[in-house]
Order: sequence, then structure tokens, then C-alpha cells
Amino acid sequence: MPASFLNFNDQDIAFLKSQWDNLSSFYPSDKTAQEAAFQLLQVQYSEKNRFYHNFSHVKVLLKLFESFDNKTQDPKAIKFSIWFHDVIYDTKRNDNEAESARLASETLYKLNVNTETIELVKDLILATKDHSGRNLSYDAKLFLDMDMAILGMSEEIYKEYSQAIRQEYSWVSESMYRRGRKKILKSFVERERIYFTDEMKARYEEQARKNINNEIKSLDARKKPTPNNTFNGNLPS
Repeated sequence: MPASFLNFNDQDIAFLKSQWDNLSSFYPSDKTAQEAAFQLLQVQYSEKNRFYHNFSHVKVLLKLFESFDNKTQDPKAIKFSIWFHDVIYDTKRNDNEAESARLASETLYKLNVNTETIELVKDLILATKDHSGRNLSYDAKLFLDMDMAILGMSEEIYKEYSQAIRQEYSWVSESMYRRGRKKILKSFVERERIYFTDEMKARYEEQARKNINNEIKSLDARKKPTPNNTFNGNLPS
């Protein structure tokens, strides 16, 4: 797997900056506000504790969305959601989604984004809390599917991803992590379908199930956790 998948370089930053400028300039805000918002995003996604949930994740989702742009009702809301859904990310807290939605709302208001779009962005970000897909629009289901596209990528990329997630939870003991991680993984494979949209299901479902089952087997092959250890980790979104 190319090293750039989980990292980002100057070229990637230039791509992201161009994407942000194109999106934010659609609204009647001044350049100073647009620049300040991008700097905020860059600082947040560059935090040292991020090994998967960094700018590379944003980059991958933006590129993935290019093939769906003309199929959605509100592509700008989806793009803003991609930018902000992990802007707050701390594995020791359980309100990351709510805080990300709050910061998105505050930032987009300063950019003069219309209220309807801001509310939709907040809803999309909050939907990543449990990735249930219940009572959601096609746009929302597609957004959740893209966020979980990593599960269905090649075995090599998936291994890099799972290692990165472990690094983000380095403060959790090995036994507690295994228990929490298995619980999350099983919640996906026990679903009738992992991906809610037909397009993403056709593209990623089969490989996702293989990857997840392989990781569960790998976790089972390690030393078993003690019965009293518990860990309720966040979904790897």
C-alpha cells in the first residue's frame, strides 16, 4: 500500500485546499473567513493522536464522492460533512460527533452557508454516531457508506487501517481493546448488509466481510481478555 494512503503531503494539502476553496467560495463570505476555516480544519486534522482520522481520510472521501456528485440532492452538504465529520476526534470522549456538528455549524454560519444546508450537515455528522442508517435519505446513506468504504478496501489497506485505529486507542490495554474492537466489528458483519446503497454494496460488501472476519479471527488468536475487562470504543468512522 502506498505510504500516502494514511498520510498526506504537500500535494495532498494543495488538492484539499483547492477543494475547500471551490466549495466555500460558492457562498458570499470573504476570503479571510474561508482561509480561517481551512486553517482550523488543517490544525484539527493534524493533531498528533490521529493516525487514521486525519486529512488523508478527508481526501479519500472527497475523491470517492466525485463519482456520486451528480446522483445526490445536496452535494454541498455532503462535502461539508466530509470535511467536518471528524473535526473533533478524541478517543477518550464519547461526544465527538456532537462536538463536530457544533463546530461545523459555527464555522459554516460564519461562511454564510444557508441554514438548511447547515442543519443537514449537522444531521449527517450526527448519523455517524451509530451508523445505523435508519430512516435516512439516499444522501445520508451514501455519506455513511463512504465513511465505511475503508472496510471494503484491499486486504493490505485494511490492515494498515486497523493498525492505525489501534494506534489511536494506544491508551487502552490490549485485552480491553480486543473486546471493544470485536464488539464493533461483529455489529457490522451481523447486519443483513453493511452498505446501505446498492452502488457501495456492489463495490465493497464482499471484501468488507472478508476483511472484518479476518480481523476478528486475528483478535481471537491473541490472548483472551479477562472477564471483567470492558471497553466501549467509538465506531471507526
